[in-house]
Amino acid sequence: MSFENRYRKHKTFIENRWQPIDVKVLLEEDPEKKISIIREAKKRAANEIQDQDELLAFLEFLEGQLSWNQPSLDQNGSANAQGPVQRNETLNTGESKAHTTGEPVEKIDWEAGLAELTYMFEILFKNEEIGCSMKQYKKRWALIAKHFTVKGEDITSEGLRHAFSQLKYNKMEGKPKDYDIYEKLLELAKEMKD
Repeated sequence: MSFENRYRKHKTFIENRWQPIDVKVLLEEDPEKKISIIREAKKRAANEIQDQDELLAFLEFLEGQLSWNQPSLDQNGSANAQGPVQRNETLNTGESKAHTTGEPVEKIDWEAGLAELTYMFEILFKNEEIGCSMKQYKKRWALIAKHFTVKGEDITSEGLRHAFSQLKYNKMEGKPKDYDIYEKLLELAKEMKD
């Protein structure tokens, strides 16, 4: 059976088992530690998962995660960096290309500031009508940092947290300059949903 078929068969199991590991990986800034977390998860899985088909599917999934995180480790020039994990079969699970090939994903470049980016995502998450999953609310800063740059510069979840906390204490009561643009965006999103 191919990995794609095994993944489909055990998708719920894999996602449930991966979620707590993913949170740790997303919150970790150091690429070496991210890889270490995934390798440790592989060791634990080998000891804990009894069903061999589930185990194989999960281990293959973790190999894909290692491949995906390897380029950031290589870019940092780690002395402990190992080459990307080689696979005999192509993963086709609906995941992004980076998850399957290890190629870095181009980030969205945000031309406004950190405060505006945090404000936009805060209103998107806080409005259930729009459709953002509140399951990801606690890790929103790590997710945003993973997929955005600001004015061409990489950002961190800590920088986003700081920008958001500064919004709370400014004169606009938690709103950035030109906040009305984002509120219009919110209205437009609601209209599109209807």
